[in-house]
Amino acid sequence: MPKRANLSDTLCPVGRSAELLGDRAILLILRELFFGRRRFELIAANTGLGPQLVSARLRMLVDEGIAERRVYNERPLRHDYWLTDKGKALFDVLYAMRNWAERWAYAPGETGEGPAIRYVHRACGADVGTATVCPQCGEDLRYGDLKGEPSSALKAEQIARTG
Repeated sequence: MPKRANLSDTLCPVGRSAELLGDRAILLILRELFFGRRRFELIAANTGLGPQLVSARLRMLVDEGIAERRVYNERPLRHDYWLTDKGKALFDVLYAMRNWAERWAYAPGETGEGPAIRYVHRACGADVGTATVCPQCGEDLRYGDLKGEPSSALKAEQIARTG
């Protein structure tokens, strides 16, 4: 099998972002960080990824300046992971992927009850659906503006996955 070309030094911005974000594990870890799950154990459990893979990808995110490690316990020494401003700027990318999938990636009725996650605008309480502008107050939706409420189907899937 031919070796995959490294696109990190190309002038193509899509190629450069695909070099890092084209990894399924990175996207799943970012999803967890956006939902405020910062501890290694929770990230591993919620993504279904092995600990070595989670560790390697978290290290990549830290090395790229997308996340940072912070000590939350001295004895034993434990770290959690926080998005940097560079990481928070990826919200629009993941939100767009979520919106695309809600429209195109499921067979009709597959989720059973509409979107897997219902997003509510924190400022006004409106259900935003897949909008990028709040349909109630007209505010542009950015990182931290939304509260996600998993559907019962998604909750059941998460319970089945984590045991």
